[in-house]
Order: sequence, then structure tokens, then C-alpha cells
Amino acid sequence: MLSRTLVQQKLSALYANPAALSQQVEDTVSCPDNITAWLGRLKLLYGVPINYLVPDEAMLPPESIRFFYLDSNWVDALVDGAYSIGRNLTTNEDTVSLALDKAAMPIMKDGASGASASIRAAALGVESPVVSFATISGFMLRSSLVQDYPGMGVNPYPLGGTPLDPTPNLLTILRMERLGPDSDTLICLVEGDMYRVDIHEAPEALHYGLDSFETAGDAITSEKTIYTFTKSGSPGDASVTMDLANPKHLDLAANNCFRATNDKRTVKMQTLANLIAQNQVVPLPAIDSSEMGFEMVEGVGMVSFYNKKS
Repeated sequence: MLSRTLVQQKLSALYANPAALSQQVEDTVSCPDNITAWLGRLKLLYGVPINYLVPDEAMLPPESIRFFYLDSNWVDALVDGAYSIGRNLTTNEDTVSLALDKAAMPIMKDGASGASASIRAAALGVESPVVSFATISGFMLRSSLVQDYPGMGVNPYPLGGTPLDPTPNLLTILRMERLGPDSDTLICLVEGDMYRVDIHEAPEALHYGLDSFETAGDAITSEKTIYTFTKSGSPGDASVTMDLANPKHLDLAANNCFRATNDKRTVKMQTLANLIAQNQVVPLPAIDSSEMGFEMVEGVGMVSFYNKKS
């Protein structure tokens, strides 16, 4: 049998070594799910006052965007402050309580990181990504667009992985939302080093569109740019070749493509379709709905920002 003195010595040695203690408690230490979820949100700056993120309004003026990196030491201090509410406040560095804190901290941090990664994934109904939190970058956008276009989309890319590169690579978005229901400021945090971000209208905003439309009294001025195409092969095995180098600019008003009524903004679709068919490389007697869609559909508005380091 071990003597009481020997047992006390072994326990003292164990509690004096947080690394060894961590191995002993890793299968037994757990945190309530609601606390883990709260800490996960804290790591993504949920609940952090705006003046902690932007100390001076001049740092984020209206109609501006600012890129940043999330300082892991600052976030660790933030989370450590949340832990401190249940910590022994003694000044003695060799207490059992402090040793247990040090032993449990890595386990608690892993749980909070997993909760952070699952917040957006759960809202979108997708599988949670694996996030290392080695580098978290982001941006804050302050603009009237944030209020006017609540369904805006964001595509973040790293250096060397943009759509202009051979292998585009989308970074994982961890958080993207307005800082309040009536706020004009959007915050976005991503896993990795963001170099380019594309901000665009909601994808459902795809639509038929004209390049220009102006009225002056009874006169209408309107143009549409099309890219001609040629078809070859049989109906069941056809191919289409597009001429992207030589766009054609059609004058819609001169070709009577608008109704001659009080509603002059209404397009006569059959007339427009015939005009497009006649202006192909090899004029066509008619075009079908897919060809009409190819010529008329316009993508959503998009703006690209680059985080160019000095």
C-alpha cells in the first residue's frame, strides 16, 4: 500500500504538470453544449461591441470597405476573459485550480472552435467545414448597399486562387451578416488569407436586360449588345461556336422593338427575337428560347475588391 505522504507527493507532482494532467482528464472534461456554442460565437466576434472593432468612426467612413486579420492572441484573451468568471482569483501560481484550468484549456478551445465552424453551416443546412483557425481574415463593408440589397453574396479568394488564375479556390466563410437589423455595416470572416473578394447581387437577380434605354419626349434610344453564334451538327448532336471577339450592337428603337403605346418601356419580344436571329453570322429564320436566353440574360451586378498589401 502507498503511504499517505507518497500519494500526496504523486498528486502534487501531477497537478504541478498541466500537460500530464491534460492527458489524464481529456476523456472526462466536458463543457455544456450551450456554453460551448456561446464561446464559439464569441470567437467569431458575436456580441463584441462595435467600438471594440472600430474604435473611431473615421476608420470606417460611409461607402468604404476595410480588410483585416483577426489577431488570434486577442481572441484568446477575449475567450480567457469569459473563462475568468469561474476561476480562482488567488495570486498563487501553483494552485490546483490553475493547474486544472491549464489542463482543460486546449480541450475547451477545440470545442469552441468546432462550434464556431458549425454556426454558418447549420444556418445553411450544410456539413460543418474543418477549420484550423490558423489564419482568419475578413472585411467590414459600410455602405447603403448593405441595407438596399440584403441578399448580397460574397465570394472570397486567396492569392493565386482567384477566377483569373488556373485553379480558382473559394475560401470558407465563417460569418457574414449585418451588425444589426437596421445597420449599414456588414462583417465577413473567412478561413484563410483573403486576397480578393467579389461582392454581388443575389443570384436570383438574373434577368433579361438591355444595355441602355432612354426617352426624350416621344423618342426612344436603346441598344443591346449580342454575341453571334453558329450552329453545326445534327439536332441530336449539335455544337455552338460563339464569336466573343466581335460583338454586335443592335439599335432596338430603330428596329421598332418597343410598343407604340403609352407604355413604351414594353418590348415586343417577337420583333426583338427576329432582330437577333437576322444578325447572326449566318442569319437564322428564328431562334428558340434557349438561344434567346443566351443573348438576353444578364448576370448580377458584381464588384471586386483586392486586399493589396503595401
